[in-house]
Amino acid sequence: MNHSLISASGNTHLKIAGLAIAASLVFVAVVSAAGGTRPASSAHAYSPVVKATAVTSVAKTGGSMVR
Repeated sequence: MNHSLISASGNTHLKIAGLAIAASLVFVAVVSAAGGTRPASSAHAYSPVVKATAVTSVAKTGGSMVR
């Protein structure tokens, strides 16, 4: 039995890579299934609505910056 990844055979490396890919696919499948779609009616805004206003001059050089 190999206890070091450095001295492990190519077959062992393939097994480890295959297991990692399989675990990743299972994780993605579980997250995708659990996510689902949420109805738009459940969306809530918890902060005030901010609307864009006119350009405000902030610098003394006459340059304008949108804040």
